[in-house]
Amino acid sequence: MTSSNDREMLRRRIECEVGDAVGELPGRSRNVYTALLVDGHRQWRLLLHRTQPAPAGRCDAMLIGPGGVFAVNIVDELPGEAQIRRLRAQAEHVFTGVSYGPESGEFVRETVELVFVLPAGRRPDADGRFVVVTDATLRSVLGRDRILPAKAARALAEHTGRRHADYVLLPTVTPAPAAAPDGLLEVDALQTDQVNLALAKPFPTWLTFLDPTQNALVARNYTGPARIVGPAGSGKTVLALHRMAHRARRSTGPLLFTTLVRNLPPCQQSAFARLLPDAAHRAEFTNLHAWAQNFLAERGKPRIMELKRTTTAFNLAWIRAGRVSPLAATEPSYWREEIDRVIKGRGLPATDAGFAAYAEVDRRGRRVPLHPVQRRHVWALYRAYEQIRTERGCFDGNDVIAAALDELRARPLDRPYAMVVVDEVQDMTLQSVRLVHELTGDEPNSLLFVGDRQQQIYAGGWRFVDAGIAIVGRSERLTRNYRNRRAILKLAASLPGAGPVDDFDTGDRHSLEHTEAALPDGIAERWSCTRAELAGHLRGRLDLIVAAGISLSDTAIITITNPEAEAILRLLHQWQIPATELVDYRCAAADTGVKVGTVYRAKGLDFRAVIHPFPVPAAPATDAERERYELTMRQQFVAVTRARDYVWLAEISG
Repeated sequence: MTSSNDREMLRRRIECEVGDAVGELPGRSRNVYTALLVDGHRQWRLLLHRTQPAPAGRCDAMLIGPGGVFAVNIVDELPGEAQIRRLRAQAEHVFTGVSYGPESGEFVRETVELVFVLPAGRRPDADGRFVVVTDATLRSVLGRDRILPAKAARALAEHTGRRHADYVLLPTVTPAPAAAPDGLLEVDALQTDQVNLALAKPFPTWLTFLDPTQNALVARNYTGPARIVGPAGSGKTVLALHRMAHRARRSTGPLLFTTLVRNLPPCQQSAFARLLPDAAHRAEFTNLHAWAQNFLAERGKPRIMELKRTTTAFNLAWIRAGRVSPLAATEPSYWREEIDRVIKGRGLPATDAGFAAYAEVDRRGRRVPLHPVQRRHVWALYRAYEQIRTERGCFDGNDVIAAALDELRARPLDRPYAMVVVDEVQDMTLQSVRLVHELTGDEPNSLLFVGDRQQQIYAGGWRFVDAGIAIVGRSERLTRNYRNRRAILKLAASLPGAGPVDDFDTGDRHSLEHTEAALPDGIAERWSCTRAELAGHLRGRLDLIVAAGISLSDTAIITITNPEAEAILRLLHQWQIPATELVDYRCAAADTGVKVGTVYRAKGLDFRAVIHPFPVPAAPATDAERERYELTMRQQFVAVTRARDYVWLAEISG
């Protein structure tokens, strides 16, 4: 610990260095720079403009350290919009062209954050585009989560100081290692350092790790809606969150992160708050049905999704129009999916015009072929369902989405979203895609879709062009896996659900063949057992996970069905092992114990260890069974790929 005497001596030495570098300073400026360097002298570097305060449109200082790069401005009042734009442009210009290595992309200049330092006692008030602190709270900048290794920060500061004569790099008080040759950051060493740094942190911090090679995609300019695709674990959602943070720094409007899964948005909300705490209050994280219900309630047109009542309505419709028709040869659930995903999911009304459209629709992803007469029977079932549902005054998920879409088209939002991110888009309906598109239109950089058809676990399919969205030319494909260690990725690639899939919009064929694991080693076990043997094996695996140094709070048991999850929870309760249901999981420190739930709840989430009890399905005999089998095997694939360090796949027979 530094003594008060040592601290005072350090402060005096730093004051002298600041004075030698830029001459006499105003008292506030001297105190601010000294405070930053006293508290951050071992890891942070400061570049001061040779004129203090800096001329108009120039930042007073550049602060570079483990928490990132900050353009510091000491002000009495927040400047106007035009001055803020000039300062940001100048700050980014300072870092233009800084390379991570001879064969790598450039440092992402757009990640530089503006900082305004107000006098002590002032109440900071900002919207997330920049950081506002006071003389008394400026040390909070030094406490940001580490995103740069020490040697990367040093090399970046040295390189910047050599390139820009207007700024002088203050010497370190204690000796520092030499900068990298020519001021370049060695890309291989940098990647290794950042991966190891992220792995050494608590697991939630790992969930925001972005590989330096993906930095260029954070600030890439798109002239309209864009898409990120890639196999499980390739960092799609993390990249989307970084793009959302980048957009937040350059806009004042609200931000929306949405998906189909109810418990995924709160986890991503926590991750975004770690990335850009100053803009967290502007960002809304919610599943799309909840957003639509809230929106309609605010407009005085409430629609509440009621699964139980609409299921009853469908069952009555099946009795009336389904089981007495040729459709009875196939399970009723198949036709419920046909109505939900193909008919209502496309917004086809229960009218003659609606049937004319259904008669021609390409039922992508559905294996049971339907000739015109069969489609008429499906349509009769659909009309019976709609009649009963309407008479009973209940709404399904598609009704909520459709009502929100109609309302938006009639009266757009008073304050449009600056950006909307749609995660797990492959499992949404076409109407849902139309709804989010209505929120932003084709504004540049305002709508981002994230997904992977290989992880689709709901029936059906569609093309972006069917929703009036041109995505070709604005689609990025990631290929490196950052979630699964090598052994886990190898197991996942061997599963039936890992088979190649076609991109409906581009015609490209996607597979895991060329996916590289960024993380070595890992433990992946595949066992066969009976239901009677599962409990004993399960308890043993939990003990092994703890013995391997993995916390049970970073462990998930992922099932296919809700009854299976409930049975696991009862076992854990008997063993007095703490557990949290995935439906209630919020990726918070308070979420202790093993996480338990279905693959529907685990989608998009990461865990250090995963146990997946998987009842092996019977070989399919019909087209409908083949479609169900493929979706089930895809669920198995999704469950296994939730694991970072350890996975146990228990294939249950009997």
